[in-house]
Amino acid sequence: MNSISSRLLAGTAIVLLIFFVLIALSVSYSVHQRAEAALFDRMQGLIYGVLGASDVVAENELLVNTDELPDPRLLQPTSGLFVEMINQDGVSLWQSNSSTSIMPDIKKSQVGEWIFDRIENNHGQSVHRLQLSTVWEFEAGREFPFFIQAVTSGNSVDGQLRQFDRSLWFSLFISGVCLLLMQLWILSKSLKPLKTIGDELQEIEQGERNRLDSKLPTELAPLASSINTLLTSERNRHKQYRNLLDDLAHSLKTPLSVLKNMGSKASPTSAAITASAVQEQTDQMQSTVERYLQRAANSTPQTLAAAISPRTVIDRLASSLRKIYANQVTIDVNCEQDFNVRIADADLYEILGNVLDNACKYGSDKVELRMNSKSRTILIDDNGPGFPKDLITQLTQRGVRADAQVEGMGLGLAASKELIESYGGTLELSEPDEASNAASSGARVILSFS
Repeated sequence: MNSISSRLLAGTAIVLLIFFVLIALSVSYSVHQRAEAALFDRMQGLIYGVLGASDVVAENELLVNTDELPDPRLLQPTSGLFVEMINQDGVSLWQSNSSTSIMPDIKKSQVGEWIFDRIENNHGQSVHRLQLSTVWEFEAGREFPFFIQAVTSGNSVDGQLRQFDRSLWFSLFISGVCLLLMQLWILSKSLKPLKTIGDELQEIEQGERNRLDSKLPTELAPLASSINTLLTSERNRHKQYRNLLDDLAHSLKTPLSVLKNMGSKASPTSAAITASAVQEQTDQMQSTVERYLQRAANSTPQTLAAAISPRTVIDRLASSLRKIYANQVTIDVNCEQDFNVRIADADLYEILGNVLDNACKYGSDKVELRMNSKSRTILIDDNGPGFPKDLITQLTQRGVRADAQVEGMGLGLAASKELIESYGGTLELSEPDEASNAASSGARVILSFS
């Protein structure tokens, strides 16, 4: 049973079964007890009524006025209701006209004691019997003890109770089926987001979509966000490797061209010079390959890294940049203590290092860094000329530079953008007139973290 819905439905069915069985047994027991109590009350009232219609006319003779009997069934044969009075010697004093069979034997008991039991009569039929031991007192103080018992057929009461039990079990069964169907419908609706995630993952595997839908229940939103982050990280990692391979190929192009030209112009007299040049170019290519391999190993994003505070990285970078740009740039840092980001320390150092270095390099004399824990952003502002409007959407592309006169390769912002996006964040550039809250109307870089 690998299906979650099947497990939940089976568990619900077991719980409902136990619940309904306990309810049925409890209700059935209560109703049976109440039915017996009601039967006892009726038969007790019947005995009192018969005693009220009775009189002792002689020493051992009991007379019952049939016109005053409390129940007319006592006069009807085979009515299923019988009354009999018996003296201490077991001799019948009076029997109702409905008594068509031999009455059960009297149980000896104390005066005033009631005996209510269920027995089988001489025909093997189940009957209810209520017996009372009483005494008739005369004026002279003489007493006449005798027994009176009322017997009723149990078929009527038992039939009603059986009918009630059948109705009870049937109604509970129908209720259980309805509840299971309702639970099945609720489970299908509740587990539909999981099926949706499974279908979307299959579509991602088939290349039909790039990420999971973010419109999911609150409980599944973190799962979808983590999966989307992993997918984005994986795509960015492949893209980064491709970029590193492109950069490596470009770096090896010059040494290879030198070797090629030397090979085409080689001569016996220049063998020593050629060997030295080949060794030099080979060492350079080996150093280049090792450097790019190191970059590839260090730039793999730790998507599920522990949350860290950027404050340590920022302070370390600010200290280094103040030494590099001493007496040239003032760096103001405004950090919030409770602001944490889920990113590797080395990657955060690279992202902030590229952006802050550009701010110091292209700004005038002031750089300001501020955090906003509510919007989960870091703002880097400078008071330089700002980003050219015609290049602001292109400056985060590899190799694009705003000022070709300043030393650089145009890879810093592009590398930072690729790296922060691998963690689900964004890097945005603001136009000069949008940086209204900056140190002055210069350039602004906005780093947003997921």
